[in-house]
Amino acid sequence: MTRNFIAFLLLTFSSAAFADVKSTNRVTIGGNAFSSTVLMKQGKVRNEMILAPGVSTVSIQDCAGHRLIQLNDRARTYLITEIGSGADQAPSNAAASAGTVTLSVNEQDTGESKQLFGYTARHLKGTITSEGGSGSCGGNLHVITDGWYIDLPAMQGCAPPEREMLRSRMERDGCNDRVVLNTSGVEKLGYPLLLDTTIKDNGRDTIIHQGTTDLSPATLDPALFEIPAGYKPVRTYQELMGIGRAESMAVARPSEGSTGNTGGFGLGAAPAQSADEKTSATEKKKGVLRIGVAQVTSSVEQSLATDGWQQQLVNDINFLGGQGVVVSIDPHDREAVLEEAKQKGCDYVVFTNVVTFKTASVGEKIGRVFGSGGLGGVGGTGHGRVDIGAEVKVFQPDNSVPVLDGNNDFRQNDADATAKGLLQTEARYVMLEIKKLQAAK
Repeated sequence: MTRNFIAFLLLTFSSAAFADVKSTNRVTIGGNAFSSTVLMKQGKVRNEMILAPGVSTVSIQDCAGHRLIQLNDRARTYLITEIGSGADQAPSNAAASAGTVTLSVNEQDTGESKQLFGYTARHLKGTITSEGGSGSCGGNLHVITDGWYIDLPAMQGCAPPEREMLRSRMERDGCNDRVVLNTSGVEKLGYPLLLDTTIKDNGRDTIIHQGTTDLSPATLDPALFEIPAGYKPVRTYQELMGIGRAESMAVARPSEGSTGNTGGFGLGAAPAQSADEKTSATEKKKGVLRIGVAQVTSSVEQSLATDGWQQQLVNDINFLGGQGVVVSIDPHDREAVLEEAKQKGCDYVVFTNVVTFKTASVGEKIGRVFGSGGLGGVGGTGHGRVDIGAEVKVFQPDNSVPVLDGNNDFRQNDADATAKGLLQTEARYVMLEIKKLQAAK
């Protein structure tokens, strides 16, 4: 449930309506960094989020039309969710026997201000609390926000985002509860240029940091804010993602406290899974080693984004005959990762932490790899060499002592090639050593 809550929370906090403006943002969740682009034109907001190479989400908020449009570009489908303006409202598929969730929102202006991107930003702090009553299927949450907001043209017709993020969360979990909204303090927040959000759910904290890196005027094509030609409508979030009910719950709630592989501002839905991903998440193949892969972390001083590396390692393990499984919990919480892997039937779990990142040239910009042209001036040019080193630890889900504890290093001419080579080498090392352990039993 936390995964989908984060997704819609990020969408709604970034959805201010003003004409022809482009905002570029960087979001960090549990040590993983993501980029997003928010396009705004005449009361419509397009949110684009890059989760990994070739994996992105797109959503469009039509404030005047009181609706949210979510797109699945892979399947060429779309889902429309009607967004009302009442404070007491149930999801569109609510049954008469649905329970009630009370959502309390309090936003306070601290009185502090500062200049950001030529605007005067106000410092607001808030709390968002949801409580499910008797018969409710919606769980309790507590959210703390601390952000700097600027005033841009009003959000004409936009529904209160707090209720909508909760309603979307419940719909994705198949919950039909009615939402009762209680608000106090500042009603119109504006657009957040800096925002820290802490989500407390099931005894675990998820911390999200969002920062706008660029805010500028733009001339935007109106077609960007419409449903693309040839896309087919679907009726539910599960249909949009191309997954069944059981699979949907596995994606939405892989285990308690999961932060999920959600992205940053503009994320309206989790990415669709491929057939192989769905199989690996729901079925254990007979006679095949099932290996959980934790999110790849980095402890290098440079700003190195490792988003996409986890899925790449899963793919490499699958190529070598294993069954790679994405483990979505914050990798810094090892016990929780091992517990999720155990629930998913994994035989082993791999943790990867990047400890060195070196380039031969001076002054090169360290940044995102995989699909972004490498490291500004390095990728694909052959100028200098890139060296990446990582610590690799492998555990069994029911044992806190690693069965493998080693290092992996790879060097190549550009960042993409180096990162991919590093992960391919790691996959071979892990599979070879695990098979040796299996043979020794």
